[in-house]
Amino acid sequence: MSRSLAADFTEKFRSLRAIVTAGLIAGILDITSAFVIAEIKGTGSIRMLQGIASGLLGQQSFEGAMATAGLGLAIHFLIAFTAAAVFYAASRKFSSLTQHAVVHMLLIGLPISLIVRRYSRPALRST
Repeated sequence: MSRSLAADFTEKFRSLRAIVTAGLIAGILDITSAFVIAEIKGTGSIRMLQGIASGLLGQQSFEGAMATAGLGLAIHFLIAFTAAAVFYAASRKFSSLTQHAVVHMLLIGLPISLIVRRYSRPALRST
């Protein structure tokens, strides 16, 4: 019985480690990209983070200084960890997600990104 308990604990630890590591790395890479783009555009990182928080708070997020910027950063990482957890859960059912990760990125992630960009253009132009 204890061997089974130890195996369950080990599997749960590995699952958590995979989700936390993937979410953290994806979140850091994505936010770094967003910071660079915000600086190039002259928007600034704080305002960009407040923009993330505006999805939850609306326009009031731009009046909250560092508090709403911090909330935006927290929301950003919540999304990254959630994406990692959903992918991990899906990969337990569909092993091809991990066996063909690059194909998945090109055939799933890239088309979603490009299509969302295509249909988001009018909204992006107004900001």
